Amino acid sequence: MQLTGACLCNAIAYEFSCTGNEVADYCHCRQCQKSSGAPILPWVQVPPQNFRITRGHAKPYASSTHSTRWFCPDCGTPLYMTDHANRSVGITLGTLDTPNAVHPTVHGWASERLTWFQITDDLPRYPQAPPYDL
Repeated sequence: MQLTGACLCNAIAYEFSCTGNEVADYCHCRQCQKSSGAPILPWVQVPPQNFRITRGHAKPYASSTHSTRWFCPDCGTPLYMTDHANRSVGITLGTLDTPNAVHPTVHGWASERLTWFQITDDLPRYPQAPPYDL
């Protein structure tokens, strides 16, 4: 399946391919909370060779010793994250042109879930990062 997405101001656009069986997670980590301003940030993980920017240039921010977050320098939209080992690209589901095309399959970093944010689904929960198996 080929999917596309863009930032809020449409300065940056991307496309990627996926099978529909990728790990898509609701991330509850503190970095995702701070970068998005929300209690969770949903992602889908794909191999780097399946992802490409089709318009514009995202700005990098090294958010940890092992990952870089990429966002639009004009509107601030968090778009994707890469790891320094070049194993995966995590794409924010809210930036997809068809956000219902990918459904989260797990909760990651449940140990950092905000206590007032209630989870009512039966998806698996991982105290830290879920296994992405890429």
